[in-house]
Amino acid sequence: MSSSSLCRSLKILPLVAAALLAAGCTAGPLYGTTHIDPATGAGTNALVALKGRIGIAPAQTRTAQVFRNAMLYALNGAEPVRAPLYELRPVVTATDQVTTIQAGTGIPSASLYRMTVDFDLVRLSDGQSIAKGQRFAMVPYDRTQQLYAAERAVIDARDQAGKAVAERVLAFVAPILDREAAAGPGLVSK
Repeated sequence: MSSSSLCRSLKILPLVAAALLAAGCTAGPLYGTTHIDPATGAGTNALVALKGRIGIAPAQTRTAQVFRNAMLYALNGAEPVRAPLYELRPVVTATDQVTTIQAGTGIPSASLYRMTVDFDLVRLSDGQSIAKGQRFAMVPYDRTQQLYAAERAVIDARDQAGKAVAERVLAFVAPILDREAAAGPGLVSK
């Protein structure tokens, strides 16, 4: 190989590497730029039209409310829900499992909090279910003999599990909502 062809190869190598790296990027922020308007070249996102338009069914328990709050914030940010076009209908269950017991005393010293959410995303205009699934999160925590500390540990584990499972549900429904918003301009006008 001559030195001139080696120099050309070395000049092209960074471009090829950059192209390969860019080809692997498929994820982005929920409300970030996902589409480029061909007429103006400006970045747009179909989900922006849905911000504040995705409702969540009322919670029946404190545990379900923890998930609901995290999910409302993930979907709508600080926007209040007004005239919803979609509704997420979750069924939240939680278990608290003792994983370690202190030797000699039989008192639990570590536990695992598991929150499971079965959900159904419904388009309200026609009542059609557009996404169903189940996601869960498990959070380990330590138990102590101090009543307040043990109770606080359970509350913290529940809050962490609620946020984690909300992120997992969001990762599932966001692409579906993006397709819905992009495909149906009549659905998001109001």
